[in-house]
Order: sequence, then C-alpha cells, then structure tokens
Amino acid sequence: MGKNKWVPSELGYSMAWYAVVLGFVLAPLMSLAVDISRLLFVRSDLQTSVDAACEAAALAADVPHFMATGEQRIDPAAAAASASQAFIASAAEAAAIQYDPHLVGVSLLSPTEVACAAEAAVVPLIPFSPDLRVQVSAQARMRFVAGGP
Repeated sequence: MGKNKWVPSELGYSMAWYAVVLGFVLAPLMSLAVDISRLLFVRSDLQTSVDAACEAAALAADVPHFMATGEQRIDPAAAAASASQAFIASAAEAAAIQYDPHLVGVSLLSPTEVACAAEAAVVPLIPFSPDLRVQVSAQARMRFVAGGP
C-alpha cells in the first residue's frame, strides 16, 4: 500500500505539542518553583531581621527607673527606636534580593518582654500575578545579670 497523496503528513506534529506543553505547562511551573524558593529565602531573611530587632528592643532598659526603684522594665520609646535601627541594619540587602521589608510593630507583652512583627512584599516572576506577602513575628525577654558585667 502506498501513501495517499490526499492525506496530510503527520511530520512535525510532535514539535507543535512540545511547544504547547513547554509554553503553557513547564514554563509557569518552573517560574512558580523559583518564586516559592525565593519566598522561603525571603521568609528566612526577614525572620533573622525581626529577631535582631526584637533582641535590640529587649535590651532597651529603662535605666533611670531601675536606678530609682530596682525594678527591671523596658523603655517603650527606646525599644521602638532600637528595634527600628536593628531591623534596618539587618535588612540592608533586601534591595539586592528584591523584596520590600517593613517592621510592622513593636509591642510590650510585659514590663520585661517585647514582641515584634514584620512583613515583606515579594514581586513574583510570573507576570500579572499579585505580590506575595510574607509575615513573621518574634518575642524577646530582657535579661539582666546580677552584679553587672
């Protein structure tokens, strides 16, 4: 049996299917894998920054109050300023990683314990996708050593 000249050849069909699969399935999956790994990296980096901010806030002792009464407590204004400075210093490479970190809040849980929260927006590689949000929090407690250093 010979080939019918009226039936088109099927040569090249597989190339069209590979192009469709590559364009509509594999490329978005690969960019999603990259976005998820970037999101995990940003979360880790942001957690490190908020941990540093919370520890700095916990070290902001109200020294005049301690000298007058002997009671340990955190100075809220100094805690917020110290936390902000430590967060900015720790998140200095955020522009290189392409995310936008913000220290959302520093709050006192008790006179010697502080909580901090931060969030970041990560622009995904997939066009027309909404920004991915990462939120982290940390707590720290003031630690004094009796008798000084």
